[in-house]
Amino acid sequence: MPGNGNWLSRSAYLPINRRHVRSGHLWGIEVGTDFWLTLNPGYDAAQAGSATDPRAIYALAEVGWTATSLVNTAGSGGDFGSSADKGTPNHFLTDLSGDLLESPALFGIWDHMEAARQIAGMAALPRYLVAEFMGAMTVHTADEPRSGWGFVEDGGSVATEADQIAFISTDGTNFQISANAGTPVNGAADDANWHLFKIALDRIDLVSRWYIDGTLQAGTPAITADEAPYSFGFHALTTNRPALGLTHVYYDW
Repeated sequence: MPGNGNWLSRSAYLPINRRHVRSGHLWGIEVGTDFWLTLNPGYDAAQAGSATDPRAIYALAEVGWTATSLVNTAGSGGDFGSSADKGTPNHFLTDLSGDLLESPALFGIWDHMEAARQIAGMAALPRYLVAEFMGAMTVHTADEPRSGWGFVEDGGSVATEADQIAFISTDGTNFQISANAGTPVNGAADDANWHLFKIALDRIDLVSRWYIDGTLQAGTPAITADEAPYSFGFHALTTNRPALGLTHVYYDW
């Protein structure tokens, strides 16, 4: 409170206030603490298509995203609310080399994190930038560090290995994480199943950690300096075929 020149942060007496940006087409024009991308197989032209569609207000490519030749695919086969049988979620599938989705470059730079701090009523900037997403490597037979999901540096491309900030892929045997064309570090054995992946960039330790279905994996790539703001996306190269479902990018303390 005012009086002696000090202010009591709202975080001293209130829980964190979170603001959710609930649609991908709003990521680049709204601030918040949480950013969601949900896939709708019946709305393909409006999400991954071009401005020629009359529903282009929702077209990701019209609001700073890059969306190249994605197959908007319906989910199926899950048990009701079951984590043991997740089934196949609604998702974007890659079926050709060069298929990709990449968000606007927004995350991890001071002003975007400061907005999140003020919204949350916290005294300090967020410590973590996190991406949690449903993903499956539907084809996983090749060693392709450019086929996968992750954060990308400012002005970079999710298709370029040297632009990776933290990127999950597979070597044909194991899931792996790498950054800026560095040597990938292997995690769990790969497969074609759907998993909940998580990448957490740590502002204090300046490393990235990654999780598969809640389990911490080996490898903590260093976060390269002078490369924010970051985008999030996924990409397919020659052989491997990643798919992307429900995605949540958020700041945390």
